[in-house]
Amino acid sequence: MTLRIFNTLSRKEEDFVPLEAGKVSLYTCGPTVYNRVHIGNLRAFLFYDLLRRTLEWKGQDVRHVMNITDVDDKTIAGSVREKKSLRQFTDFYLELFLKDLDALSIERPTVMPRATDKDAIDKMVELVERLEKKGAAYKAQDGSFYFKISAFPTYGKLGHLDMAGLKAGAGGRVAADEYDKENVQDFALWKAWDEKDGDVFWETRLGKGRPGWHLECSALAMRHLGETIDLHAGGVDLIFPHHENEIAQSEAATGKPFVKAWLHNEHLLIGGQKMSKRLNNFYTLGDLERLSGATPREVRFALLKVPYRMKLNFQVTYDADGKPVRFDAIEEARSSLARIDNFRRSLQERSGRAASKTAEERLARVRADFEAALDDDLNTAKAIALVFELVNDLNKEDFDQAFARKVGALLDDLDRVLAFLAPPQAAALSADEKKLLDEREAVRKEAQAKKLAGDKPGMKAAFGRSDELRAELKKCGIEVEDKPDGSTSWRRVK
Repeated sequence: MTLRIFNTLSRKEEDFVPLEAGKVSLYTCGPTVYNRVHIGNLRAFLFYDLLRRTLEWKGQDVRHVMNITDVDDKTIAGSVREKKSLRQFTDFYLELFLKDLDALSIERPTVMPRATDKDAIDKMVELVERLEKKGAAYKAQDGSFYFKISAFPTYGKLGHLDMAGLKAGAGGRVAADEYDKENVQDFALWKAWDEKDGDVFWETRLGKGRPGWHLECSALAMRHLGETIDLHAGGVDLIFPHHENEIAQSEAATGKPFVKAWLHNEHLLIGGQKMSKRLNNFYTLGDLERLSGATPREVRFALLKVPYRMKLNFQVTYDADGKPVRFDAIEEARSSLARIDNFRRSLQERSGRAASKTAEERLARVRADFEAALDDDLNTAKAIALVFELVNDLNKEDFDQAFARKVGALLDDLDRVLAFLAPPQAAALSADEKKLLDEREAVRKEAQAKKLAGDKPGMKAAFGRSDELRAELKKCGIEVEDKPDGSTSWRRVK
C-alpha cells in the first residue's frame, strides 16, 4: 500500500514516492527557544512524530532534520530582558522542550542543528553569497542583505497567493523576522549588527551581524539533506511568509525544486480561537498535569485523535472565578486509555478455546485496515477507531493464551505508530497497591473459611475488612471485581 498525503504545494492528495527508494529525507520546523512550548505547538511536533513513525513502520529509512531557532528577535530580546547570554537563555528553554518531547514519546530527530552552530552560520553565509552572485540578493545601506522577491517570479506558489492583492511595505523591505502577513516585501537574509542586538553577532564575510529567521531553514535543510528533499512539514501559520521564503531563497540559489511535498498541520483552538502566547490563552504540558492530572500519554492520545489537517477545538470548562476545571479531551483520553489498559490486562486471564481461522484472519485484516487509514493522509481518527472496534469485539469473546499473545503482539505493532496503546510501567501495581490487593485476597479467603465454619461474627468482620480494603484501593485508582467463581480481577480507573 502507498501512503497518500495532501501536498500544500499542489493542493491535492498525492502518492508519496521518495526520491531514493527506501529512504526519506524529512525536514520539520523546530521551536524558537524563548519560552516554554504550549500544547498547540506540541500538536505540530506530535504530527511530525506520527509522520516519521508511519514511514518507518512502513519500512522506510527516515533521516529527520529539525532546526532549533536560538537566534532571532525574540530570543535576543529575552536574553537582554533576563540579563543572560543568548546561549544561557536559549539552553534553558531548549532543555524544557526536549523534556516535553521525551514525555510525549516523540522520537528525537536524526539531526537537530542549532542556528548558532558554527557550521550553520557558515552555511548561511555561503547561501547569501550564492544568492547575491545570482542577482537574487542585495546589500542595503546599513550592511544588511535582503532577498529580492522580484528576482523569483514564482514567489507565492506555496500559499497560492494573489500577489496583486497583497500590499508592499514601506521601502519594499522588512527587517523583522515576523511581519504582517498581508505584506510582501524583500526580506532580510542577513541582519547587520545594531545596538539592540547587544553582544549577539558574528564576524563573517558578509560583515558583522546575524542571520534572519528564514535563512536558517534553507541552509540547514540543504546542508543535512541535500538541495532537493522529500518532505517538509510545519504548521499552517508557517506557509506564509516563512515557508514561502524558504522556497524562494532555496530555489533561487540552486535552480532546483526545494521540496517534493509540503505538509501542514492545522491549529489547536481554545474556545474557537487559535491557542497562542500572544492571546495568552495557552496551556503547557505542565499546566495540564497541574490542572487536570493529565498524563503525557493522555495528552498524546487527545492531540492525535483528530487528524492533523483538521482544527482541534480543545474544550475547557471554567468555574465562576475563571479557573479551568475540566478539559473534555483529557477526560475522554483517560476513559479511552483505561479501556485499552483493562483489555490488555484481561488478555493475561484468557483461558478459552483455540481461536478459529476466521479470528486469525480478522487480526490480519485489522492491521491492513489500520495501514489503509494511515495511508489516507494519516487519518488517525479512523486508525484509532479500528483499535477500539477490535477491543470492543474481543471483550465479548474468550480465547486461549496463544491467540491472546497474537492480539497483544498486534497492539504492540500498531503502537509503534500511535505510542499510547501500551500502558507505562506506572500503570502496573505499585508495591503498596499490591500489598493491599494481597491482603484483601487473604481476608476474602478467611471470610469464606469462617462462613464454612459457621462463624458468622468472624465472617462479617472479615468481609467488612475486605470492603475497607476495596475502598482503599479505589482511592488509589484501582477498581476490584469479585467474580462468581471466587476469583478477583482489578482495573485501573485513573
